[in-house]
Amino acid sequence: MKLRHSLAGATATVLLVLSGSAALAESDDERDELVQQQEENDRKIEELQSSLEGIDVDLQDAYLALEQTRNEIPIAQQQLATAQSELSAAERESETIAGQLEAARAELTTIEEQLAEDSELSDQTQASLNELARSAYRGDTNGSAVDLWFTSRSSEDLFSTIAATNSIARTETALITEAQTQVAVNQNRLARQQVVETTIVDLQVEADELVIELDAKREDAQIKADDLIALEASEKAYADELEGKRDEFNASVAKLEDDNADIASTIVAIDEENARRQREAEEEARRKAEADEREEAAAKARQNVAPVPTQTADSAPAQTQDPAPEPAPAPEPAPAPAPAPASTTFVPPVPAPVYVTSPFGMRWYPITGGYWMHNGVDLRSVCGEGQVATADGIVAEVRPAAGNGTHGNQVIVNHGIINGSSYVSVYNHLSGFAVSPGQSVSQGQTIGYTGQTGQVTGCHVHFEIWQDGSVIDPMTQPGFTRRN
Repeated sequence: MKLRHSLAGATATVLLVLSGSAALAESDDERDELVQQQEENDRKIEELQSSLEGIDVDLQDAYLALEQTRNEIPIAQQQLATAQSELSAAERESETIAGQLEAARAELTTIEEQLAEDSELSDQTQASLNELARSAYRGDTNGSAVDLWFTSRSSEDLFSTIAATNSIARTETALITEAQTQVAVNQNRLARQQVVETTIVDLQVEADELVIELDAKREDAQIKADDLIALEASEKAYADELEGKRDEFNASVAKLEDDNADIASTIVAIDEENARRQREAEEEARRKAEADEREEAAAKARQNVAPVPTQTADSAPAQTQDPAPEPAPAPEPAPAPAPAPASTTFVPPVPAPVYVTSPFGMRWYPITGGYWMHNGVDLRSVCGEGQVATADGIVAEVRPAAGNGTHGNQVIVNHGIINGSSYVSVYNHLSGFAVSPGQSVSQGQTIGYTGQTGQVTGCHVHFEIWQDGSVIDPMTQPGFTRRN
């Protein structure tokens, strides 16, 4: 019986450990999934923040709150499921411990009953031994061989007496052996009793701790359930709020298009100025080349003039030679042209490799639907990070956020004519400036600092490259590498 109890206890312990390990591994996997899901949600929100660039900030906040809530609902559902799973595991563990505790107490009761029975048997055995001892002391159990010979009335009586004496001796030996066995058994039972009593104490402590843990897990599960209900209610409230702001959204998009048109007009004016300066530079170069050719021709003509004969008193006066022609007046200096390198490689405004949060091209606005052109590329950048000039150039404009609509603090750099095309770069939403209008800048020089001025809800880079009055995707430039 003792072996069966030990095996049962060991088996239950092993099962408990295995189930606990499995539950722990499952819980760790669920937590890893939650962490990954949260990171993915953060990435989506970052992309949404960029995609809503230019929309009224209050509308952005409302939509981001809605999307954040929608993203949190699956996490809350998973957290609730995890809490319920942990609660169920704890309840199963509690039931297992309760069963082990009940079995241990039953085993202790059995041991105590066996000890009581053994105590009664021990008393009876001891009484028999005591009686045998008293009989031996009185000489009732045996005598000498001579006594048996002379006291026996017949040979049959002698043999009967000898047989009785031998039987008493065997009984005495058996009682002594039984007594020794009972002592050994009782010692084992007492040792087992102590082990079981210690086990009961340990199980009771564990059971008490589980009661506290179960209460905490039930409370946690209830909190998770309440959080989920609250998130679902918030989702409906945000959705209703946005539904009532469609007109505001359309007005924001219209304002964004106007601001983009204003930038396009500014770029056109810069391109026209670059073209004018290019023409003037080319015209000046042509005039200089023609003047050089005329000067060279005049020099050659002077070298080919015949020598003038020496005049004597008798000779006729020599004809007066025409004076050399006056040199052509120097032309008016042309305005300093914008930088016009033969070729260049553009560099990102923030350290490479860059992480694109919203790409160049047509952008889907999720609030009411519809596509609008995103003239630049949005790059991840922390508030205050320096932004640099993508190439050599001259600062065409520095526009403060006040009165600059959706773009906030803005720097426009004119890079002049490169490979026959006019290039301009634009940097929006800066927190501050590091250059001033008309200043020459070199590639990699800081022109401002990342911020969130204008119609944006998070710090990032909005960067544009214009070629001959049209926007191009900066990420197609060889100097741009990306992380995503």
